[in-house]
Amino acid sequence: MIGAVELADALDMPRPTDEQCAVIEAPLVPSLVIAGAGSGKTATMANRVVWLLANGQVQVNEVLGLTFTRKAAGELSTRISGHIESLRRSGLLPAITGQGAAGHDGATDSRDLFDRPTVSTYNSFGNTIFRDNALLVGREPESVLLGENAAWGLARRVLLAAGDERLVPLGKSLDQLVEAVLSLSSELSENVVDTEAVAGLAERFSYLVDLPYTEGKAKSSPYASVGAAVEPIGALPLLVDLARSYARQKQAKGLVEFSDQVALALEICMRNPQIVDEYRSRFSVVLLDEYQDTSVVQTRLLARLFGGHGVMAVGDPHQSIYGWRGASASNLGWFGRDFGSGEVPTFSLSTSWRNSQSVLDAANTLVEPLRTQSAVDVHRLKPRPDAPAGSVEYRFLETRDDEAEAVADWLALQFATHVSSGTADAAKPLSAAMLFRVRSHMDFFAAALDRRGIPFHILGVGGLLSAPEVVDVVSALRATHDPAAGSSLIRLLSGARWNIGVHDLRALAEVASWLASRDSFHRPVSQDVTRSMRESVAPDDSASIVDALDFVTEHASTHHQLERFSEQGLERLRHAGRTLATFRARGNLPLIDFVRFVEQQLLLDVELAANERVTANGGSRGALDAFHDEIASFLAGDDEGTLGSFLAWLDRAEKRDDLSPRTDEPEPGTVQLLTIHGSKGLEWDVVAVPRLVADEIPAQSKEGKGWLRFGVLPYEFRGDASSLPVLEWRGLGSQQAFDSAVKTFQAELAAKHLAEERRLIYVAVTRARNSLLLTGSFWATQSKPRRASTFLAELAQAGLIDDVPAHSEHEENPLEADGLTARWPLDPLGARRGRVEQAAELVLARIQSPQPLAAGRWQRDLDLLLSERDRQIEEAGLAPVPNRIAASRFKDYVTDPQAVARSLRRPMPEKPFRQTRLGTRFHAWVESRYGIAGSAELIDSAAADSDQTPDELPLEQSQLESLQATFEASPWADRQPLEVELEIHLVLGTHVVVCKIDAIFTDGERYQVVDWKTGKAPTTPEDLEVKQLQLALYRLAYAKWKGIDPQLIDAVFYFVADDTVIAPEQLFSEKQLLELWPF
Repeated sequence: MIGAVELADALDMPRPTDEQCAVIEAPLVPSLVIAGAGSGKTATMANRVVWLLANGQVQVNEVLGLTFTRKAAGELSTRISGHIESLRRSGLLPAITGQGAAGHDGATDSRDLFDRPTVSTYNSFGNTIFRDNALLVGREPESVLLGENAAWGLARRVLLAAGDERLVPLGKSLDQLVEAVLSLSSELSENVVDTEAVAGLAERFSYLVDLPYTEGKAKSSPYASVGAAVEPIGALPLLVDLARSYARQKQAKGLVEFSDQVALALEICMRNPQIVDEYRSRFSVVLLDEYQDTSVVQTRLLARLFGGHGVMAVGDPHQSIYGWRGASASNLGWFGRDFGSGEVPTFSLSTSWRNSQSVLDAANTLVEPLRTQSAVDVHRLKPRPDAPAGSVEYRFLETRDDEAEAVADWLALQFATHVSSGTADAAKPLSAAMLFRVRSHMDFFAAALDRRGIPFHILGVGGLLSAPEVVDVVSALRATHDPAAGSSLIRLLSGARWNIGVHDLRALAEVASWLASRDSFHRPVSQDVTRSMRESVAPDDSASIVDALDFVTEHASTHHQLERFSEQGLERLRHAGRTLATFRARGNLPLIDFVRFVEQQLLLDVELAANERVTANGGSRGALDAFHDEIASFLAGDDEGTLGSFLAWLDRAEKRDDLSPRTDEPEPGTVQLLTIHGSKGLEWDVVAVPRLVADEIPAQSKEGKGWLRFGVLPYEFRGDASSLPVLEWRGLGSQQAFDSAVKTFQAELAAKHLAEERRLIYVAVTRARNSLLLTGSFWATQSKPRRASTFLAELAQAGLIDDVPAHSEHEENPLEADGLTARWPLDPLGARRGRVEQAAELVLARIQSPQPLAAGRWQRDLDLLLSERDRQIEEAGLAPVPNRIAASRFKDYVTDPQAVARSLRRPMPEKPFRQTRLGTRFHAWVESRYGIAGSAELIDSAAADSDQTPDELPLEQSQLESLQATFEASPWADRQPLEVELEIHLVLGTHVVVCKIDAIFTDGERYQVVDWKTGKAPTTPEDLEVKQLQLALYRLAYAKWKGIDPQLIDAVFYFVADDTVIAPEQLFSEKQLLELWPF
């Protein structure tokens, strides 16, 4: 038996600690590992796999590792594979031969021993079971995965088609109803609940309204708490019916969500014991990462498959922050019940390999109340032997303005100190982050960074939507779609495009008020009609400045309502009105084309090209291109998407993005701004956590009523019900008793919420490797000062920071008294105006000058150097290689560079081949068919520009129709791509390879690049190897563009004419492609 330390020495890896050794050498029985933040759990899991292999207890293909994100799965897979390769090179192979855990023959070939382990996400694993056995539960194996975006669109259509009269008295908006149906549907699946039982609870619950108000004392009116509870619970039967309709629509359309896949996989395993036996014999060791975040249905599936088996669950109850998606901090405490006979071996990883001593002290202090109440034994984190002292600082200022400035100053100092430190790490830029409880403060704090010239990046959809150019586009879309989108229109009118001043905006608002009191013929309406209008619509909807802008645009300047405008303001307003009218007229365009049209009409393409502050890596269109990606994502899930549904989806996507974990890597030298929820799994050198004030961190609970809310599954139906507060509502004698029970219930909910917020601040604090800044302020936008967060008070009490001030110096908000005074609207050029105008004058003067341009001081030297270069190239028979290379021509440069050189030296015009024209038309047809990019007009343009003879047209059309028929019968016809005709510029060495990828698909875990080919399939291995270069480039380009591991991407050719799919056995890596590239 090889020990863990001995094995580490043999493989030249760091020696494991005693805690790690215990985990690595644990027996193959259900066991639990409590791994604190930054405690090296991924490395320990990988070392355990190698130790089991080295001791002949398992084989590689018997290893199953599950985690939550593709990024984490990729990291675990890479680490395990790397360790296995080290094991092979070490000469320890004899130690592996012999009986494996599953009883395999000891004479196993080494190629089998080093098969890849199975490492995937929990959802992907459930999906595999479902797809392999879907027919056993009456489902189609090829069911299409329904992402969040598409699910939202489908639920919305179900609501619109419902026509249920019970919806009317609810008084809920369409978006609220969609959210409720989706939430309830997900909870029903995640908790495997009988829908009849849920609907039946509403009837039993309604008895409360008939109870006497009090027992023994008269009360003249019912308790408000009774009505507030009975109303949302009374809607459960309707919502259950809608959730059933939604489920029927999914099944009818062959769609499944992630939660459906896992629930159906569980159903398959419950009905078919042989499948359970198959998985148990296939996998001898199972590693469950981030186990605290697993949902009820995921736990039940895994327990059904691997209960009593060699399962090791790794998690940290202090980092359970995704309760909104079904996770429970109590899950770790139930592991023994679910997988063992009750008691299971429990191990601990409590050395932090990430944090400095000061940061750990703060983290341990904040989480101590949770540690003492935990269902499992959680050790305090201790620092690594060489951990730096680090620092934890705090600032508590008077105003949010002061706070933002203080955070920016601190980060600037951190960057400057790092550069001047003179240490070995000084050459590597510092990584930094600002972590927020909510996104609403990010722009404000980012502005302070911007004023100091500190690079920053707001991560996620919310960050994208805060980019000025994207704000303009979205504002235009909202003003086009919704007459009540007054604030969006104000953004456009007062912005750089039209620059309307305060006087004219006020005049426009007065026109809106005047119109609100008139009928369609602009005649005054009666007081009764006015009163009815006020009662039937919200105040913000009663006077529309969008309608007012139409009025200003359409009526003559002599109209008495237009007399109040300035001459220039009226001219600009009318131009804006005509532009908005043009948008409405083009509203029938495909969504992505319509958005591009809006960008052009707003002149954003010109403005961005002229922006001197554009980042080098994003290009001038970086944010707009990312916005187009979001549109494509929306359309991929909702091919019937309208402008209205897209705008509603955008609101939801921004909200959901706040809560989801991010996969972005740190950007050294740039401050990343993101939510604490999104920071899970990431780390930075320095971290700032602003807004540590009461009601923000910890935040006020949005779930103060627990399950007594619209669209929420009652707790008694949840799988983790035993860990949740209980409302005693049955068998009561009065409404007063129920009111008392609700107060007790809400107090327990408040304690639960505080524990959740404590876990959140623990995650935030432990993201910092070296230095941490915690800040707050008394005044922001509220009318009363906010006290410091209780978390700051706890740190001060522990002596880790100075005492926090208890009271503000001001009785009233100083931001209101001493607000900044600025000219408005702002000058679009700002401080650059003088330089820009001077440059423009110089350019105009040069254009108008009749004199030729004078040669610069270096002109003669440049001419000589260029002449010498041309002479050397000519003598050597060479040709300069273009900076941009088409991916389709890469193979020519690699296989026949001399021919390429000849063509570059003397390019000859080529008449388009018929096959090329046919391929262009087919590609355009596929693009139009999927409807993502909306480029159907390319079909006509391709035909018009092809110089076809009249005799060629019928033949080519016949060939095109044949290709279309073949495609419609192929598997691709029923699949929805993520992208079509996606152009990516791949930097390879010193050149740029232009990759135009035909289509990209995903099954939720892996990606597939597909290249349509209308020619003949390769007939020799040599031909295929050359052609695979194009796919290898596409795979690498998409991996870099998407920010994922290329190993998660497959690539195939589909030769349509032959109806043949060819997947090369090998795709070259980036290193191999660079080695091939001769330039």
